[in-house]
Amino acid sequence: MRTIKISAALILMTASAFAQQLPFSSQYYTNMFVTNPAFTGTTDEHTRAFITHRSQWIGVAGGPQTSYLTIDGPIEDKNIGLGLKLYSDVTDITSRMGAFGNYSYKLKINDDMNALFGVALGILNNRIDFSKAVVQNTDDPFLYSEPQSRSVFSADFGVGYQWKKLEVGFAMPQVLGNKIKYKNNLGENSYYNLNRQYQGSVKYVFDVVKDKEITAYPLIFVSGAKGQPFQYDVNAVLDWKKMGWVGVTYHSDYAVAASIGVRYKNLAVGYAYDFGISSVSKYTGASSEFLLSYTFGGGNRRSMDEPLIATKSESKDSVNDMMFAKLKTQADSNAAQLDRLKAELTKLKAGGGAGEHTENLTENLMRTASSNDFVDDNGMSMGTGFYVVIGSFSSKDNANKFKEANVIKGYTKAGLIQNHKTKVYYVFVDKKDSQKDAEAEQAKFKNEYPDVWLQKLE
Repeated sequence: MRTIKISAALILMTASAFAQQLPFSSQYYTNMFVTNPAFTGTTDEHTRAFITHRSQWIGVAGGPQTSYLTIDGPIEDKNIGLGLKLYSDVTDITSRMGAFGNYSYKLKINDDMNALFGVALGILNNRIDFSKAVVQNTDDPFLYSEPQSRSVFSADFGVGYQWKKLEVGFAMPQVLGNKIKYKNNLGENSYYNLNRQYQGSVKYVFDVVKDKEITAYPLIFVSGAKGQPFQYDVNAVLDWKKMGWVGVTYHSDYAVAASIGVRYKNLAVGYAYDFGISSVSKYTGASSEFLLSYTFGGGNRRSMDEPLIATKSESKDSVNDMMFAKLKTQADSNAAQLDRLKAELTKLKAGGGAGEHTENLTENLMRTASSNDFVDDNGMSMGTGFYVVIGSFSSKDNANKFKEANVIKGYTKAGLIQNHKTKVYYVFVDKKDSQKDAEAEQAKFKNEYPDVWLQKLE
């Protein structure tokens, strides 16, 4: 009989390997695209980079060590997200390294609903080194004479659905189900199967203090594979966009993790600690995880109507450039308004064309037009309703900047519509089905935008 006596860490690793082949994490909720490629570039309107390191079973020789480097961001004009994911996962005598490129596409169904599709393509390298194993018979032919490393092409697939503040996802990592082949000292083949995994997530965000951008959300994450036990996580997270977050995660049959994060300008630092609850937790030691992220183009970004006051780190030229951009945007908006009023005056003088549906200004600052005259940001015809408009632009670029500034302020429903006849872009902050609701919403913005008006599409 051949006998192999391997370290306790390897035994624990082997038990874990049957349950999960993918890297483990307690802070994945901050960076969901690592679990589902459909979420690539959808979490934030800016590009974000993450470095994460997890030490599991601290104090146990060969305990899992997992490191991530990721970067992802959106191409908003095309509803596309792009990302890169690099990771290393080392456990005792085995190690895995992966390099993946992610692509996602957001299909806008309406103002509140999106369908997401994503794919990740890359290379997985799997390495086994029996020289690290503690064995009784070093001549055992079932051992490998030297470390063996194999690389295979791998792919992940994912879909998602967003409706208002609900987010649902389904993913299939290792969708190809590859087999990695090794040879022992006798020249015999053995295989390591990359089982196709199945993962799902459900998340709903609640506003706690909307003005301060404080939210809370539960997140349920489930995973499984053929021949492997079903696993699930239950997360509860309180997030303050300007300051940081705290979270609690229950990993089924393993641990309860507590996590905390702090944000400062474009940087964020997070830490998670796992409290073991499984039957072997007293033998495995503690587990902890560190996270560092950077947001490109975020942080102290100014909205267009915030005062342009120079800080010590800002040069005179950069402030002048920003002032010029602001004045140009305002002039552009005024010119667009003037052009539209001239067009309306011309139509009124001509008495309007027979059967022509023209825009008319009513006493309560509401204009009426045909929905066929307007398109959304993707060139699709708009539906009927009342749009609360806070600005108009002849330049799409300036309109987008104004919209983004208002999104940053917390007006998350801000969007663009365009009159394809006059080529003018309107920035709206909300859409209502009834005139009464629209007028109530209009009143909320009177102090900030005195010229706010309603665009009725019928």
